[in-house]
Amino acid sequence: MSAILELNDQALNLYRDGKLVASSPGYALVHGKVPVFGDEAAAKSRLHPVNSYNEFWHRLGMDPLPRQVANFRHHADMAYAHLMHLSELSGYQGELVIAVPGSFSREQLAVLSGIAQQSPFVPQAMVDTAIVAATAAPTDSEQVAFIDLQLHQATITVIRRANGRLQRDEVLRVQGGSWHGMANSLVQTVNDAFIEQCRFNPQHSAQWEQQLYNEVPDWLRAINSATPEISIEIETDQARHKATVQTADMLRDLFLMQSRIEQQLAGLASRVGGSLPVLLSSRAALMPGLKSTLQAGGYLGATAVVSGEQLADAAWRLAANAPGGQSAVPYIQAARLQQAASENTSTIRHEPATHVLLDGLAWPLSHQTWITAAEVPAIVAEYPPGTVLERAGKRLQLIRVQHGG
Repeated sequence: MSAILELNDQALNLYRDGKLVASSPGYALVHGKVPVFGDEAAAKSRLHPVNSYNEFWHRLGMDPLPRQVANFRHHADMAYAHLMHLSELSGYQGELVIAVPGSFSREQLAVLSGIAQQSPFVPQAMVDTAIVAATAAPTDSEQVAFIDLQLHQATITVIRRANGRLQRDEVLRVQGGSWHGMANSLVQTVNDAFIEQCRFNPQHSAQWEQQLYNEVPDWLRAINSATPEISIEIETDQARHKATVQTADMLRDLFLMQSRIEQQLAGLASRVGGSLPVLLSSRAALMPGLKSTLQAGGYLGATAVVSGEQLADAAWRLAANAPGGQSAVPYIQAARLQQAASENTSTIRHEPATHVLLDGLAWPLSHQTWITAAEVPAIVAEYPPGTVLERAGKRLQLIRVQHGG
């Protein structure tokens, strides 16, 4: 199997043989002699805001940058350097299938084709991420909406069944529903709690503010596991400050973002007529409260989460029939319904996982310490065996253990 790159500026995820081998958020830090990318750049972005860049994928193109930034002439140069970083991070050079957001324009697809061909990767095809998701999780509905979360926007893509094919019908951009906006909202809620409880403002220091942004993934896990409150500590030269934040307050402050997505979805459902089942990317599913908002809107009955591993497998199958011998990388934005057959083992209708595998040892989901008991039912329902989850710095693979008689 070729490697699969799920291109999303929130994190470029590289899969090999169905497993995540490298992940790198779309950040660049040009501070010092050598630019850095990915996690290191993101973890220092608030410390060096003038030298931090995170829009080079969102605004991918050949237009000159407004000011000199090292040896980068335009955003395409930064994106190319990020691909080089991802190749080095993964230790992989070779054939690659790229799952691309539907928000990319024709011009951006052409630029992506060019820089990918100049990278250590050998791009075989580009495939529309929403088409891949609809293939990975087929439904009987005439249309389905796929919601994904990028660093600077959310996207809602409508996929329609027509003439024996799955075809992309419409792509909506929700500017107020981005991963960046979600992080900003959570940090502001926590910052307000520090001011109210300690008379201490973390945003007065780039170092303290950076600490809050670096802790956002931990807060998301806590909120989504139904933890009632979160305690955050910041130690300064003079004192240790501690604030306790109710997760209900965080959810309340995120409600506007969820509502914007739901309103756009409601408008789409009204235009297409009939039912509009919803598929969520694994990133969109991490937005606290989004599922309950969709449930209130009547969408959750048919809502499913498509994991990165499912996307990788479906992207590989779609790209298998891509035409070769072309100067540009072929772009696939439709699929035969046979490629989304319900009996495919990559669909969301799966046998439930029973254990997690870590360092060669299988731990029952009911007797392990990395996934909370509150999370287990949702994880078992949404993620098939083979899915790899990150918890406390450990990679846990869901597996199903059959007990023979």
